[in-house]
Amino acid sequence: MVMSSKIRVALIGIGNCACSLVQGIIYYSENDSKNGLWHKSIGNYRVSDIEIVEAFDIDANKIGLDLSEAIFSKPNVAKKYLDVKPLNVKVRRGFLCDELSTYLKNSFKIDDSEPCDMVSVLKDSKVDVLVNLISSGLDKTSKFYAEVAIKAGCCFINATPSLIASDPNMAKIFEKRNLVVAGDDLMSQFGGTAFHKGILDFMHSRGIRIVKSYQLDVGGGVETYNTLNEDVKFMKRTMKTRAISVELPYEFETVAGTTDYVDYMQNERTSYYWIEGEGFLGSSVKFDIYLRTSDGPNAGNILLDVIRALKVAKDEGNFGAPLDICGYGFKHPPNMVKLRDAYQNFVSKYVK
Repeated sequence: MVMSSKIRVALIGIGNCACSLVQGIIYYSENDSKNGLWHKSIGNYRVSDIEIVEAFDIDANKIGLDLSEAIFSKPNVAKKYLDVKPLNVKVRRGFLCDELSTYLKNSFKIDDSEPCDMVSVLKDSKVDVLVNLISSGLDKTSKFYAEVAIKAGCCFINATPSLIASDPNMAKIFEKRNLVVAGDDLMSQFGGTAFHKGILDFMHSRGIRIVKSYQLDVGGGVETYNTLNEDVKFMKRTMKTRAISVELPYEFETVAGTTDYVDYMQNERTSYYWIEGEGFLGSSVKFDIYLRTSDGPNAGNILLDVIRALKVAKDEGNFGAPLDICGYGFKHPPNMVKLRDAYQNFVSKYVK
């Protein structure tokens, strides 16, 4: 089996997540022994094997800019960790198939130029993996981009809550085309959902029976602002709650979701947890805790792993929506998996 020396990647949605991802690729390509990188190798691929060759957006402030400039353009608020030299990747006009929420309309101006011929662009640039990082709630647009990936012969990562990888019909199409799809709704490395799942698993392993729990998130940035839309808020709350419920072998009351947007928090997020359990003789165990994280960097390690894992899966002929990838990196995989099991499944297959 002959593997490409590079994984050629295209990004859709040059927001805060893309900003941190681009910086991470540059930073760890130069030295993957630096602190913060979770897995140096996925299969035979290192971070230095990832090459971003195309970028797409609909924001007038980003179209036509080099990717190195676009990632720091408003309304992005992700932290600048290093100076990024020109990448010789111009941001092209992407597609929009949905009506934007009021909150997204207030965040940026839609470029009035015609969308590019994405299929031809992706083919000409020999893109291996197309990464969908657009805002939540744009279901028609996300599905359109998945279909573009299929036509262009690209593997596809859906970081949004739109149902792509967890749609059996869509997964089957990718499988028939000898392509790999991963999703849905990216789960951060150590964000609200992962932490909540981990705490519940630990308490259960220590013999505590969980009675109730809740998780409330407050943050800044466009994605959190967009969650003020009630439909988006309910959708994300449903997905997060379902992802958390799978951690225990019995039913318990739990709620998880974004509650508010605070502009000056920018790319930061605070997650508040309250958990009640019962121990020996029914004794009460309760705690309140909060976690502070940065959204963009929290997605970086997961994306680096999933990008490389998709290429490994394609190299090995593991087409469709592999659960060992989807369960590891996403809140809503085709089948729900416990956090510990998902990680062990992923590591045993992909981590070298």
